[in-house]
Amino acid sequence: MNFEQTVYYPPTSLKRHRHTRSGHSYDPSAKDKLEFASKVQLPENPFTGPLIATLDFYQMRPKSHFRTGKYAGELKPNAPKYNTNRKDIDNLCKFVLDALNRRLYDDDSQIIELHSTKRWAPDRTNDGYIYMKFEEISL
Repeated sequence: MNFEQTVYYPPTSLKRHRHTRSGHSYDPSAKDKLEFASKVQLPENPFTGPLIATLDFYQMRPKSHFRTGKYAGELKPNAPKYNTNRKDIDNLCKFVLDALNRRLYDDDSQIIELHSTKRWAPDRTNDGYIYMKFEEISL
């Protein structure tokens, strides 16, 4: 069984759990994870077997990468080809995998292989998006 979807939600990093002075801990990403999961069209039954996950994160380029005036909308010649400055890819993956835990699969420990990329979005029409593909491997 396969699951494939593009989710129009800006790539978000998982924030570290916080601890209060009274000893309680909380997840500052909880609200973001719920919002992300609500945009995913989940199958009726979660995956139960081992999974191969592919996650591609597309972030919007900053305005400084583009020319102005007559050539507005064109990339500057010195605009970086690869997205190396914003958000760590491992934290982007953790956010998605945690948000889909117990929704798309029973537990994220089922993921035995992970392929991920971080790219610039090809257009400026949205704040970014995430392409996800999960393939269940037969035992």
